[in-house]
Amino acid sequence: MPIQIISATPGPTTTERILELILAHPQGITIKELSNRLNRPVSMVNLCLKPLLTSKQVYVRLSESGMQQIYYPSAIA
Repeated sequence: MPIQIISATPGPTTTERILELILAHPQGITIKELSNRLNRPVSMVNLCLKPLLTSKQVYVRLSESGMQQIYYPSAIA
């Protein structure tokens, strides 16, 4: 059976979709919620969050219980 290479479908990237979700939730959103809404593994969401954090489009804080990281949109985003 020959191997067939597929090409990406057009549309927003996972990183762009993550940013849209974070911007839509100014009260903050956890990585698990992002993962569930995007139907992507947490590891992929983590990889896509790195450039958003580096560019300061989003920031992260620990929840009051200190158990979860919550992502918020930056004022400059």
